[in-house]
Amino acid sequence: MCLASNRGSRALTALFCLGLILTALASLFDSPATGGIHVGDWLSGRVPPIEHELLWQLRLPRVLLAFCAGALLASAGAAIQARFHNPLAEPGLIGINGGAALAAALALQLGLPTPLVSLSAFGGGLLALSLTRLMSRSTRNAARLILAGVAVNAVFGSLLTLLICTLPDGSLRTITFWLMGSFAQAEWPLVRLCLLAAPVLCLLLYREWRLLNALQLGEEAAWHMGFNVRRGAWRVVVLSALACSLVVSSCGMVGFIGLMAPHLVRQCIGGHSRRLLLLAPLAGGWLALGADWLARSAIYPAELPVGVITSLTGAPFFLWLLWRNKADYDA
Repeated sequence: MCLASNRGSRALTALFCLGLILTALASLFDSPATGGIHVGDWLSGRVPPIEHELLWQLRLPRVLLAFCAGALLASAGAAIQARFHNPLAEPGLIGINGGAALAAALALQLGLPTPLVSLSAFGGGLLALSLTRLMSRSTRNAARLILAGVAVNAVFGSLLTLLICTLPDGSLRTITFWLMGSFAQAEWPLVRLCLLAAPVLCLLLYREWRLLNALQLGEEAAWHMGFNVRRGAWRVVVLSALACSLVVSSCGMVGFIGLMAPHLVRQCIGGHSRRLLLLAPLAGGWLALGADWLARSAIYPAELPVGVITSLTGAPFFLWLLWRNKADYDA
C-alpha cells in the first residue's frame, strides 16, 4: 500500500507540474485573439520591444504572484483542516480572510507601506480566527465552527462596509476591486516578497506534518504520543494566519482555494499530512493560475475579479462536500 501511495504521489506531482506549466504558458502568451504573444516569435527572438515589456513587467509578475497566492492558501487550508480535524475549515469560511481584509484595508487607507499592511492583515486574521474558535467552543464540530466563522465574517464584513462608505471616490473603486481579489497589481517588489515568503511558510507548515497527523486522532491522543499539542497547534494556527494574511494584503479576497486544493489532493492520495502538505501547494498554485487566466479571458477586453471565479467554482464545491458528508456534519 505504501508503494502504491508513493507511486500515486509521484503521478499526481507530475500531473500538477504539467498543469502548472501549461497554465502558466497560457497566462503568459495567451492567444492572438486575446492580445497574446506568439510563442514562435518569442522563441525566435522577433518579439517587439513593447511585447517584451508586456511579458516581463506585467504578465510574468502576475503569474508568479498567482502561483504564490494559491500555494499559500492551499498550504494554510490543508494545515487548518488537519489542525481542527474539520474538512470544511477553509481560511475564508472561518473568519481569517475577513479579519485580514479589514485590517489590510485600514492600513491601506492610512497609507502604510506593504510590510506594515501585511503585518496588519496578519493581526486581523489571527484575531478573527481566535474569535471564531471562542464562539464555536469546539473545533471538531463542523456545523458550530462554520456558523461561528459566518458570524465573525459578518461582523468584520459590516465593519469593512462601514469603512468603504467613508472613503473618497478616488479610493473607493481601488479598494472595492482589490477586495474582490485580483492579481492585476502585481509588481516586482511585491512579487519578490511573496517569492521569499511563500516557500518559507509552506516549508514551516510542512514541518508540522507529524503533529497534524497525530491531531487527526484527537488532541488527547496526540498528547499521549508525546506532542506538545498546545504549543504546536498554536504554531500551526499562527503560520496559517500569516500565510492567508500575506495573500489578502497582496491580492485581496481570493476564496475557496484553501478548501478545494487540499480536497483534490486528498481524493487522489489520501489524507496523510506529509503528502498533502507537499502537493496541496502545487494544486493551489494551479487553481489560482487557472482562475486568473479565466478572469482575464472570459469577457476580454474587460477583466473579472479573480475572487468571482474562485467563488463561482468554490461555493458549489463546498455545497457538494456538505451534501456528500451530511451525516458526518450533523450537529
